[in-house]
Formats: sequence, structure tokens, C-alpha cells
Amino acid sequence: MFNFHTYHIDEEACLLNVDVADMRPSYPEQVRLSVGLHPWKVKADWQQVIDSFHQEAQRADVWAIGECGLDKSKGEALSLQMEAFRAQILLAEEVRKPMIIHCVRAFDELLMLRRELEVSCKQEGREPQPWVIHGFRGKPEQARQLMAKGMLLSFGHQYNLETLRSVFISSRSFYLETDDLHFSVRQIYEQVAHHLDVDVARLARLCDPRQTLFSR
Repeated sequence: MFNFHTYHIDEEACLLNVDVADMRPSYPEQVRLSVGLHPWKVKADWQQVIDSFHQEAQRADVWAIGECGLDKSKGEALSLQMEAFRAQILLAEEVRKPMIIHCVRAFDELLMLRRELEVSCKQEGREPQPWVIHGFRGKPEQARQLMAKGMLLSFGHQYNLETLRSVFISSRSFYLETDDLHFSVRQIYEQVAHHLDVDVARLARLCDPRQTLFSR
């Protein structure tokens, strides 16, 4: 099993979200990292903060940039959040690593930024890095709109069951996570397996980003 997004080291393989100030030289074998500037933490000095983890973003055990993104319900002005997010998009493209995205009530803006990236990448003759929306709770229509733009979804312990089923039926890759909760991702896998009426072992294979997102 793989815990796609967590703030706590899991006994299972996991992608641990770390603050650059707390990064260790090494981690347990099952741990890989993501590093970024969360939209709630975007302040006037955001550029300095992003500069501070530019070098760490290139570490071999850092597999993704994030959690970063946009949130209209909390944090500084959206315009400031968008500036910081654009800078992290550029960083992800530079180091060639996927992004883990936090998005609340700002999906129109997110899609606009994705279109901007697609245009610039097309001009350069390359594919943009994947974006994964973490903790997705939206409806099936929104999920289809995001996936049509090449985005992927990660689900936590709360989700729209109709959406989860539609993504599963579509055979699109999706991931499972605990986020900031203090329990094993195994509980999420068991819950989702029950709702989808599939074997937990099969679900673990389907939701393993090491076979899809990080195998490129």
C-alpha cells in the first residue's frame, strides 16, 4: 500500500509532506518526500521561502512539489497565492516532478493556470508535469473536467462516493491518502475497497503511484 499524501510517517510506503526547515538528511526506507509552500502559508516573503527549498526540491528522495495551490476560503489574497503557485509550477517543471495540489473554491483559476502551462509546454515541444488534486471531494462532473485536463485525483477518508466509483470505473489512475490524520492508510484502503467491492490487494496495486505517476 502507498499513502500518497501524509504529514506523518506511515508504516506503509508513503509520500511525506515536509517543511524545508524540518528536512532530515535521510528517512526510513518506505518514506519519500514532497516539499512546497502551502497556500495558507503564502505571505509577502513567499519568493524567499520558495528559494529556500529550491535545492532540496532536487533531492532524489523528493518525489513531488507540494502541497501547494489555491484556497479562496483561507489565507492571503488569491492574487498573491497565484503568484506563489506559478513560481512552484515553474519549479516543478524545472526539476521534472509532479505537483500535489490543494484547491478550495478556486478550480476555475486552477484550470486557467493548467491551460497556461499546457500552452507553454506545447511551444517547447514537451509534456507538462502531472498535477494531483489531493483530498478530492468534488462531484463526478468536476472530476471529469479535471481529468480531461490531465489532472489526477487523490482521495482521503472523506469523499464523494459517486465520484470515487466513476473514477474507478473509468480505469483512470487515482491515489489514497491520510493527509494530516493520525492513522494508517490501510484503514483508507479497507474503507475504499468495501465501497468499491474490490479486494484490498487489488486496490493497493491500482492505487500505487510507483507504477504510474513515478514510473516515468
